[in-house]
Amino acid sequence: MDIVSFTQWSTSSLNLLDKLSISSNRFVKQFENWAVGGPGLQMNIGASLGILLSAKDEYLKGMAVDYHLSVSSAVFSGILDEAFYLLEKKYLRASAVLIGAALEESLKTYAKANSIELAQKETLTPLIDKMRKKEVQLITEFEAKNLQAIANMRNDAAHGGDFNYTEKQVHESYLKVEELFQRLFKR
Repeated sequence: MDIVSFTQWSTSSLNLLDKLSISSNRFVKQFENWAVGGPGLQMNIGASLGILLSAKDEYLKGMAVDYHLSVSSAVFSGILDEAFYLLEKKYLRASAVLIGAALEESLKTYAKANSIELAQKETLTPLIDKMRKKEVQLITEFEAKNLQAIANMRNDAAHGGDFNYTEKQVHESYLKVEELFQRLFKR
């Protein structure tokens, strides 16, 4: 056995499994048991390969998507928590930027999970348009208009535009994005 090639393969495989899940995931634990071995443990390439094939099969069937959405939900919720903190401290521009950033990144994640093709640097306005189209309908026309208003507010805040938004308007935007998160990610 070529130990260098084997170590490279097992390390790359673990890295891939970590990207698809979390380190405490069953696939990662089983793969480490069989491929990595260790003192008193025997390596088994066949079992290791079986674990990788099982992980691939579940991923291709979309079973990993729920995990990615739940992680994304937690991350975006954290960004929204920061936005709310800034809003409470009356940092309206900063809060608006974070609200918009959380909205943009969560919509990108949700779009990808629903097999919507995105440009490499998709911005919020075209993203909202793609998600409201009749053939997709991941958001309603009404939601799209509300989200576009939030996108405009975010752009004004982030790019030095005329930011004449009130605390109430920023707070309402926060609530709309939070409500959308709960619907999309079913938190």
